[in-house]
Amino acid sequence: MKELRADARRNREQILRAAHLAFLEQGPDAPLDQIATSAGVGNATLYRHFPTRADLIAAVAVDNMEQVAALATEVLAEPSADQALAVFARGVVERRIVAMLPILGGQVERAPGFRQARDRVLTALDALVDATRTEGALRPDVSAADLVMFLTVLTRPLPSASRDLGDVVRARLLATLLDGLRPTGATPLPGDPLDADLITTALTPPA
Repeated sequence: MKELRADARRNREQILRAAHLAFLEQGPDAPLDQIATSAGVGNATLYRHFPTRADLIAAVAVDNMEQVAALATEVLAEPSADQALAVFARGVVERRIVAMLPILGGQVERAPGFRQARDRVLTALDALVDATRTEGALRPDVSAADLVMFLTVLTRPLPSASRDLGDVVRARLLATLLDGLRPTGATPLPGDPLDADLITTALTPPA
């Protein structure tokens, strides 16, 4: 992608944020007119950046993965890996940036940049998980893919719940999850740790 002017870059970012929220709440068929309005741009601007719905869906998914990878890398600057994991999980839940893959489905895996973004996510998360486990703050039977799926389930919208109630429930679930990730008193998890390739295949079925 060629370098965008500052105003064009700002418009693109606003569209991605609006589309993220719309797809999260309404699924991949959310009205594009509504997304443009929420982003504060005209329809022509939206289509100039994303000529088709599939282009927009793919861009939102890849953008979310890039945010996850960046956050997982940034938190390693925290004083301890245990704190880093908690800051990462809270950041993901506040931004709700891991829920797109199961919502957007098979249109995502074939998107340009998907595999590269996915690899960056897994590399960053593996580093975070390894550091936390080395510190003795993470149970041994949880993988990076487990962590992503736990947070994915946690960040999905709650049917018929108000936004305020959803925020409260997510905060309580997150605190419970963080306690459950620690090794002290942990009950062994059933089955093997989740595998990223298996998850990708399961969540992005053939068109």
